[in-house]
Amino acid sequence: MSEVFTDIVDVVRAERPVPPVVLAHAAPGSVATGPGGGFFPTVRIIRLDADIGEVIIGGSGTPGTLRLVDGNLRERAILDATFGNLRLGGNGADGDILVYASSGDPRNNAAATIHLDGEAGDILLRNGDCAEDFEVDGGSAVQPGSVLRIADDGRLHVADQPYDRRVAGIISGAGDTRPGIVLARDPLRRDRVPVALAGRVNCWVDASYGAIATGDLLTTSATPGHAMRAGDPSLSFGSVIGKALKPLAHGTGLVPVLVSLQ
Repeated sequence: MSEVFTDIVDVVRAERPVPPVVLAHAAPGSVATGPGGGFFPTVRIIRLDADIGEVIIGGSGTPGTLRLVDGNLRERAILDATFGNLRLGGNGADGDILVYASSGDPRNNAAATIHLDGEAGDILLRNGDCAEDFEVDGGSAVQPGSVLRIADDGRLHVADQPYDRRVAGIISGAGDTRPGIVLARDPLRRDRVPVALAGRVNCWVDASYGAIATGDLLTTSATPGHAMRAGDPSLSFGSVIGKALKPLAHGTGLVPVLVSLQ
């Protein structure tokens, strides 16, 4: 390709006024032609700039459209500058958008971290929970999986009281789980961390207050950042974090939890 496009290639369409218009000064992008110093303005339709690696299609009153067709000339992908639309699929093929991590195999659909499936109308996210960034006392130094409570200053603090009705949620990202969606993300704020709002998230749990079985309701405990089994129904209302998805017979550890604040 470098042997063909060594610098800049312009594909232009000449607009030839009839009769020719004689101008006192040449307009930018015009070429001289005809007797009497007349100028016929030209319009760039496609510009390939090898110096900066840029492709420009359209402009000067002409909309740019990029169409990709299969071997039978059926349109599969259309990038439409007139309406700012990207159209994928149709004509016998479904259109998908696949997004991969740096270590992903782009030839493997299942390796995509985000998959927009045009046939099913689904958005497939590899990661599990829906989280939102909140201001947390201690910020990113607080370990993922910790249980948080709402403090008087409006920020979230590590929970350290049993059956705390100010419970706010669990910090997402512990163990093998990651948030699939993070709302209100501000990467410049190190005091903000993702707190799981819904879905499956790993949570630090202390079973010394009672063995935890699959399906047990969980609440805050006196162990900072740890949940425990909500064994007292009279205290559980308003302090439940969610349901345990795996058991923990004794000690402390990470347990997958289905987040359900109530």
